[in-house]
Amino acid sequence: MKPRPNSSTSSRITGTLMVVALLALAAATAWRLLRIEPENPRPATVSANAMRHAEPIVGAHYFGRQWPKNFIAGFRREHVADDFARLRADGFNTVVLVLAWGDFQPLFEPCCSDDERAWQRLGFLLDQAQRAGLGVVLRVGYGWSFHPDAGAMAERIHRLLNERDVRAAFFAFLDRVNTVVQERSVVRLSLLSWEDLWLHVIDPLARPDFERYLRTLPSDDAHRVRFEHGGALPSAASPDAALFNAYWDWLLMNELFRPAAQRLQPLGFEARIDRDPLPVIEPDGSTRTHWIGHESTYAAPGATLSTLYWAPFWGARNEGETLDAAQALHLFDVLLAQVRDGNGQLPLFIDQFNVIDNTLGFERNARLRADALDPFMAGAYCVMRAHAVLGYAWWTSINYAESPIYNPAFGYGLDGWSLRTHDGAPVEGRLHPTPTGDFDLRLEAGDELRQQIPARRGRLPQADDGLADRVCIDTRSDSPGKLHVAAGGEATVLAFDGRGEQRLCAPIAARPDNDTLTLALRAVDSTVTLRNVMLFDHVQDGGLYQFDGSDGPLLPALRALNRRYTEDPGERCAAPAR
Repeated sequence: MKPRPNSSTSSRITGTLMVVALLALAAATAWRLLRIEPENPRPATVSANAMRHAEPIVGAHYFGRQWPKNFIAGFRREHVADDFARLRADGFNTVVLVLAWGDFQPLFEPCCSDDERAWQRLGFLLDQAQRAGLGVVLRVGYGWSFHPDAGAMAERIHRLLNERDVRAAFFAFLDRVNTVVQERSVVRLSLLSWEDLWLHVIDPLARPDFERYLRTLPSDDAHRVRFEHGGALPSAASPDAALFNAYWDWLLMNELFRPAAQRLQPLGFEARIDRDPLPVIEPDGSTRTHWIGHESTYAAPGATLSTLYWAPFWGARNEGETLDAAQALHLFDVLLAQVRDGNGQLPLFIDQFNVIDNTLGFERNARLRADALDPFMAGAYCVMRAHAVLGYAWWTSINYAESPIYNPAFGYGLDGWSLRTHDGAPVEGRLHPTPTGDFDLRLEAGDELRQQIPARRGRLPQADDGLADRVCIDTRSDSPGKLHVAAGGEATVLAFDGRGEQRLCAPIAARPDNDTLTLALRAVDSTVTLRNVMLFDHVQDGGLYQFDGSDGPLLPALRALNRRYTEDPGERCAAPAR
């Protein structure tokens, strides 16, 4: 399933809470309303009626055989045409690309510093999609980036949600996305997602925004009366959590989505369809749970559709149970009906359709039984048609390793890596350009390659945590030799036989030192060419194609659903029973 943003706050966020009074005073005196206009002409809008009658979106996310978090620097151009052709053959008509703000605009103050390599690679993907006959959906502002200059993403998102000057930089990023989109006719839809814009703390710098929100409430509203004259700000874990979440929703719609929609059309918003629990103490001392929803984001201002995600956990008990097809189809139907009831009957787009989901940390979530997969896929067609679902996109089309390596396939040369050559020769001489515009790295015997992997990239592989650490390296060699690979612990030996291209995989003991994991590779006995490096302890499963590229259990059923969704308008479906 989708990687969820790290819910822990950065040291800067924590430090913010320690200087509340000083920053609040600064905010009250220094804040000014910024009118942020698009740099380029506003794109033409698309009506909801036109969207209802548009060609269905039958999509698959594309991560270039990498993790979503490192894909823009990690995909190899030589693979893209074949990968897109396979998606087309499987019945997909659209590819979904995640665009991390930090990958494209790593430095946002002073505004702004772009990484032109990322923009060039995006252009390449869009051109390849057009050649393959695929439309494109762009998820802009994806909440993860391994770019060395991008900083901690938790801090970046915190500042985006709390500082208007930082939002101006984000909108400059969207302006350039719009320029790229307008140069081509292949992009069908752009998206913002709540997952990439998760508010954890209301910074005192954001008090003017918060007070603007309070003024939208009735003058006698208890929250407005209590908070509009200063004092502490609500938090997500306080009795005022409902107010905190309502402000978050208002902020997303008014301070982010509205300006973004001036730059990108059509623009959708992936709404948070989960509800957050708020314990309430009753007068008799008992506790009941109030569930906080986000219905105000179901119909974003001016949007022509609503975007949501789905996996079998929605509406289930999530106590480790398995569901049969009828149970899952009922919950699916209830969800789609609820969203359409709350969005004014706009059409829907399911941007993450996760029939199989093995996301770490969510092992108790309900899952479909193995014998329920095919009947669920067959029944999902009519459920979606009954609720005006314009289309869907599969998250994990090829099972991927969660490898926290930046620039794993050397598309950016040696950026993020350090190389010590055995003979002291310039390291650039070990890089060999490929005909498609990427690089291979040729290690001679005795050369040593390293990367420092910081904890801010997310959960690091670690020995003795119950997960099996592995290393996989794509190599090419003309003679037998060995690679010694270590990840802070004892080295693992990978032997290559000198017969061309190989993927070598082996167990490894990953042992981070404090907040950093050091990956080291040393060539022994012979020269070897490196094409991709992965270090991981989990493979995300989507059911279509296995990590080794072989067919997964859901592939035939998904091909049938894709074909039916693009060819059959749904007249043969009876209304689903609820």
